[in-house]
Amino acid sequence: MNLAMLRAEGTDEALDALRGSLGLAIDSLWKKGEPKRHGGHYSSSGLNATIADAENPHEMVVAIREFIAQCKAQNIAFSDANLSAEISIGITVGEEVQFVACVDLSVSDLLSLGELGIALGVAAYPASNEDDANDKNA
Repeated sequence: MNLAMLRAEGTDEALDALRGSLGLAIDSLWKKGEPKRHGGHYSSSGLNATIADAENPHEMVVAIREFIAQCKAQNIAFSDANLSAEISIGITVGEEVQFVACVDLSVSDLLSLGELGIALGVAAYPASNEDDANDKNA
């Protein structure tokens, strides 16, 4: 798994404009005040959208760069649009195909994310032993 997700929160109007501008597939959407699955309520409206679900980290970084370019071309600045945003990167490691993984974002990439008002989170997840066992039994 090499997944990059956009999580944005803000006003309903700002989120509607963002959805119309970016054309990303929305994975989840919530409104301010709606109940959360595990108790409590959302303090603001928001969305999660997939930027990349790639075969390898390089392809994922290419998709992130394309997303950054799209935001710049459309003059989207999350900090100026009553939004907060984060790109969350998740990678699996410890499997034969991807035992170790590296996400190489350049200084330019990081500056661009900052200019757009997008935070960055990166997490690595161990490959499941169940997946390995299922692959060997197939």
